[in-house]
Amino acid sequence: MEITKGFIAEGHSVTRPPFFDGSDYSYWKNMMQVFLRAQDYELWKIVDKGPAELPEDEDLWTKEQIKKSTLNWSAMNMMQCAIHPKEYSRVSLCRSAKEMWDKLQLIYEGTFEVRETKSSILVSEYEMFRMNSDETISEMFARFMLIVNGLRGLGKDYSNSDLVRKILRSLPSAGIVHHSKDYSNSPSALVASIDSHHLQTSLSN
Repeated sequence: MEITKGFIAEGHSVTRPPFFDGSDYSYWKNMMQVFLRAQDYELWKIVDKGPAELPEDEDLWTKEQIKKSTLNWSAMNMMQCAIHPKEYSRVSLCRSAKEMWDKLQLIYEGTFEVRETKSSILVSEYEMFRMNSDETISEMFARFMLIVNGLRGLGKDYSNSDLVRKILRSLPSAGIVHHSKDYSNSPSALVASIDSHHLQTSLSN
């Protein structure tokens, strides 16, 4: 119950970072990337690439160096506010936002080799994906997006047109015929269109 309250308070606010309680890391990672970019794209660059090397004597810093250092501390502050105390204990000794980010990634996604293995498994699931005979369009789409979001979290992304084509190939033949030209849609718009078509068909019958 407390975790749910925390998720509602932190995870559904445009001014607070998405909250990570130790579960569903891929979801949080995607949300946190978007949040950081939305605050200031330079913040995300600091997290992704790391802070610039600065002179040890802060009195010698230029205005630009002070700005870059401030961005790093701002990113660290946002990440500290975004994680549960038990997660904070894992990264409390980190001296940069990138170090915090990389450490959480290592803990929850493993080494590069482990991430590559996970990515290969998800790519295989993506390529073999088909709609089950006992599920609705919405259920199929939710299952599909779990795979897609997992791949995004591991750095593999697909364009909207790729996703739309994959969804169409995953449908029973009756669904493919009616929507075979809908490549310009977003995946969610395509699914809404399919749902609407099925509803109209059922009403006419």
